[in-house]
Amino acid sequence: MGENYHNSSPLPWHQEAWGRLQAAHQGGRLPHALLVTGARGIGKGQFAHALAASMLCGSPNEAGQPCGNCQGCHLFLAGTHPDYTRVVPAEPGKAIRIDRIRECTDQGTLTAQAGGYKVIVVAPADAMNIPAANSLLKTLEEPVRWTLIILVSASPERLPATIRSRCQKLHLPLPPRAKAEQWLTERLEDVDAGLLLDLTSGAPLKALELAESDMLSTRGRLLEEFSAVVTGDRDPVAVAAAWNGLELEALLSWVSGWLVDMVRLKAVPGFNRPINPDQVNRLRALGNRLEFAQLYDLLDRAYEATRSLGSQLNSLMLLEGFLLALADNGGQPPTKRVLR
Repeated sequence: MGENYHNSSPLPWHQEAWGRLQAAHQGGRLPHALLVTGARGIGKGQFAHALAASMLCGSPNEAGQPCGNCQGCHLFLAGTHPDYTRVVPAEPGKAIRIDRIRECTDQGTLTAQAGGYKVIVVAPADAMNIPAANSLLKTLEEPVRWTLIILVSASPERLPATIRSRCQKLHLPLPPRAKAEQWLTERLEDVDAGLLLDLTSGAPLKALELAESDMLSTRGRLLEEFSAVVTGDRDPVAVAAAWNGLELEALLSWVSGWLVDMVRLKAVPGFNRPINPDQVNRLRALGNRLEFAQLYDLLDRAYEATRSLGSQLNSLMLLEGFLLALADNGGQPPTKRVLR
């Protein structure tokens, strides 16, 4: 979510990391494999795309920016450069399979046709299944000169340790708040950039996507239904059916944020840095209906559901399990509830 794989320039908050890599390239110290990590929605994919464009340009400038005029740039911008491959899941949420990795790491395909670098981007790298990861590992163990493999992941802990140990790690941090707000306001009119960044944990590209979609209004409806399950006014199974088919990662991100705010507002009545500043009163009231033990249990369930994304678990069953737990005794005052 929120990643742009088509812009060939690094984002403003990536300039320091960009400069370090360009210096390594000019000094002949560029690694054969790079693991780009960081939160979702900060532009890791765009960074990898820009780096690939730089590597395949025949005349980049001193900062490493592609010229945009050479044959390599024309082919890259057209998406037809023979020495650039981007490996992604066949469908969102699906695994990257071994045959796709083999297609781009076979010894014959690793030799650059244009005489320069061969660049392979795998995003998200943690979507590789075990056979695919093992296949890539063989290439990482026997690197080919002038081949750069860029792995992009917001969850590098999901990658095998053997993969991580054979890559140079580049962590891209969240941008400073002021820089992120400025970047957003330059692209959007009449928006509360601060609220958007609060709702996306400071990730500008996620915030931009949120503003340009109907997700804010969807969020309001989901919170209404979430609240109704807590108060016993909605059937959790019916709500699960209504939620099934939504973008599950975004949905679970909302739910986790609501629960985190409920815990914090319950523990510290004067807490003033919520994730959802526009919903403080409602979330405080909901939190007061539940015990701390249940709130923490629900938060654990939400995090576990997030970790299960991309697995073979049925999304409807996952949502039903979570919402049934949310509804369990949720309509009673805490003093009358029996925790199970």
